[in-house]
This record gives sequence, structure tokens and C-alpha cells, in this order.
Amino acid sequence: MKLFYKIEFNCTNLYYKYILENLIKEYDISASVRQYIGFILITCNDSEEKIEGFFGYLGKTLPLSIFLKNSYVIDEFDESLEEIEDKNILQNVLTFTNDDIKNIINENTNINFSNDIKRIKEGKISKIETHNGLKNIFLPSKVLREEFESKNNEVKLFICNINKLSQLFSLSQRDLQLLCSIERPLVKLKFNILENKEKEYSKTNFIYAKLPDDKETILFANALQKEGIDYLLYVKEESLQDGLKVTYFNNENIIICGEKSLFPKYDYTLNKKYNNSKDFFDDNGGVIKATLATNNKRIKPSVSIYFSYNSDNSSISLNIPGKGLKNIIVIPNIIYDVNNAMEEISLIDENTARLITNYKNKFSQNFTKEFKNKDLNGFEAILNLTSYVLGLEDYLDFENAAFNCNVKSGIQIDMKLIKIDGMNYLDYRRVIQSIMSYKMADVSNEILAYSFYESLSEFLSNQISALNKEFNFKDIILCGNMFSNSLLLEKANKSFSKTFNVIIPKEYPLDMEF
Repeated sequence: MKLFYKIEFNCTNLYYKYILENLIKEYDISASVRQYIGFILITCNDSEEKIEGFFGYLGKTLPLSIFLKNSYVIDEFDESLEEIEDKNILQNVLTFTNDDIKNIINENTNINFSNDIKRIKEGKISKIETHNGLKNIFLPSKVLREEFESKNNEVKLFICNINKLSQLFSLSQRDLQLLCSIERPLVKLKFNILENKEKEYSKTNFIYAKLPDDKETILFANALQKEGIDYLLYVKEESLQDGLKVTYFNNENIIICGEKSLFPKYDYTLNKKYNNSKDFFDDNGGVIKATLATNNKRIKPSVSIYFSYNSDNSSISLNIPGKGLKNIIVIPNIIYDVNNAMEEISLIDENTARLITNYKNKFSQNFTKEFKNKDLNGFEAILNLTSYVLGLEDYLDFENAAFNCNVKSGIQIDMKLIKIDGMNYLDYRRVIQSIMSYKMADVSNEILAYSFYESLSEFLSNQISALNKEFNFKDIILCGNMFSNSLLLEKANKSFSKTFNVIIPKEYPLDMEF
């Protein structure tokens, strides 16, 4: 009996094919595996009973992958399709099945972590050497967390016991599937109510978390679990590669940023090897051009929306075949200083100076804090300034407030354009002024933050509609790490998907690493 089985796979790296080949060999079935751009094909040529048993075996042993989509039997296959050539590129991913993990634990009972665990139990920091570099690991502690974050280190969660995870977090099935994927990505999880009330884990209601991803961390997590430690915080001290941060939207998994298990990578469309994400984005002229290239959209008119919290190049741009990219609207890189911002807002009209005076009188406590991290640009600078006047810490705290809002519809935050030297810029002054005006009426920070993202999506919808009347395009490309925000992505996609083909990067990250 001959059977074709197609596995949709949004990556051209070959490690998943190798896993399938090993499982075929272990099961001793007459079958082969070939990988193509966009899918993997298993061809079985054996008895019906053997094939049925093999797929039962796959169901028990084959690990998940963030690049997996649907899989199904097909009646026939076009043999003229060109198989992906093996370029002998090794990715930093350890291809463990569940049985492999059990064997690692059973075969390494003599490794002793008692000194590290003793330090951790004493509330100290332990340094652990992993396959991907050195990590500082410690029990959840607000003091230690804030100490690391004050030095611009991101604190993440190391999961020792996945069976206890639901006690700490509000989990979906997709969250668990992503966490357990063979790439072992970082997944943003939301704390259950009151579980992070002392802010010992995170300053927001969310944290990026991951499972053990190599022999060292598998054994360490097992030892910690035996000591009743189910989760720890960690900070990378040195790292060979940054871990992939991954989220999901509808039926798609989205890579936000990172490199581990993705790079080095051979791009068969561009016919070139890339060692890291910086090489990839730099070589292709930035995030927008790289996304156009990998989706074969350079020769078709389209609009790209690159909104990044951390980049100084956020913009709405038009791709015109033969002419290239043209910025239509730019997010300004402002002077990151609250006094300068208040002065610029006061010059809008005769009413804004009075607004600022009244606002400072009513919320004087918000202006006594130290103004930190002055070397910022784009949306991060704008939202950090907004957070400052609202009494929030930064753009992450602002985003957290938006997610804590329980309304179905917000209020209208002003999103207006200002033309400077012939270029249209988002007038950040109007955004902050509008938010301050509502705050004077005692609108909550949660509603204001939610309304910002809602109004931003409406702004995008209006601008894209106006552009389409003039240029008549079909494709809209969304990229930049702001689109990892489910509020913005959901509302933007809802506005665009009925009229346009919305493209979100699948094989590459939304944004570069900052």
C-alpha cells in the first residue's frame, strides 16, 4: 500500500525532517521523507497494518514544532516539485523526543546540583552553564528582579514543573503547545489573579517563560522539582543565541524576535545563508524590505506597516514596483524629555497651556519621579512619556494596563498627522494631549491604554483606505514587534482582512533583536 502524507511546515530548516527519518528507522517501516518549501512529505510503501501502526507511533513520539500547521493524507503528489537541498547547516536545537528526555534523566542520576540548589534556597543567585550560555538563576524575588532590570536585563521564567504551571498562570492549549514545541520558545504567559501580587515575578501581569531546552537544564529542572521548586527566574549572562519569542494569532504561530533554532539558516528564495537575524535584516535593507523579499512581494504594489516599540524607523510605507519603498507616514523620533514634551504640547493652541498647568496641579505626584533611559526613539519614547504623565512606569506597564481593561470599546484618542519638510508624521503631541484631557476627567489608565491601541488601529484603517483609493493595492504587510500585541493585531487584522491580503511573517521574526 502506498500513501502520501503531507505536513504543512513553515520553515526550510531540516531538523524536523531528520527527526521523522529517525522515527521511520526506529519503526522499521518502508517510508521516506522529503522536504519542500512550505511542507514535508512522508511517502509510505508498506502494509496497511504497518502504516496504521506507524502513524500511531508518530502520534506518541513526534514532538510539536512552532512551524507545524495541518497534516493530512493526499491522493497524489506532483513529483516534478523540487525538493529542498540539504546545505548541511546545523541549527542550535536539540531534537529530543519525550523518550529521549526520559532517557537523559534515567542515565544521568549521578550528577549533583546540591550546591546550586542550596544557594537558590538561601535566596541567592546561582550561575548555571547551559548549552546556550551562562544564566543567573534565582527564586522569585522582587528585590533581585528589580536589581537585574535596573541594569537593562530582561528577567524570564524557567519552568521546572509543567504540571504545576496552571496554578500560576491562566493557560490556553496553544500556550502549552508552544511551550512544549521542540524549539522550546519563550512564550508570554498571564498570571492568575493575585499570583504576582507582590511583583516577585514581574512588574506586569505577564512574563516570558520557557521549558528546559538542553541536557543541562533538563537535569537541573528534574533536581529542582524533587526539592519542591517548580519555577525560577533567570537572566542570561552570556548567550550564544537569543531564544525565540513566539506568540499566536488565529491559526498562525508568529515569531516575534530571536535566533535560537532558527539561525543559521539557508534562505532558498534568496539563495543565501544567514548566520543570525541581524545579517538577514541588514542584508535585505531592514525589516520591511526583508519581509517583502521573503514573501515575493517586491514586484507588486503593497503597503507595509512597520510598527516597532524599539526601532527609530517605524512607518507606513508604499512599495511601488520599479521605484521601491516610499515612506507615507513616519513615527517621529522625538526629544525624549518630559519638560520638552510639555512645552511642545502647550504650543498646540491657546487651551493646551492651561491643560498642562491644571494637569500638573491635579497629578503633581506623577512629575516627581526620576525620568530614566533618555536614549529612546519612536513608539517607545512616545509611550514612555505617556506612561510618565499617567503615573505608570514605561511602555510595558502601559501595555499591561491595556490588557487589564475589560471594556468592549474604548474612547477616541486623537491620532493626527503633522507635515514637516514635506513628510507626514504622527503628531505625538496630540496623542498625549488627548490622553491627558481624558485623565483630567478621571478616565482610568486601563481604558486610556486600551483606547490608544484601538484608536491606532482605526488610524491605520483610515490611512490605508485613503491610500488604496489612489494606488489600488491588494497586499498589506504587518511587521515590527508592536504587532505581537494581540489587541493591536486583532483590531488591525479585522479592519484589513475583508478587503486586503494581510501578510504577517511566518518563517522569520516580526522584528530584529534590540
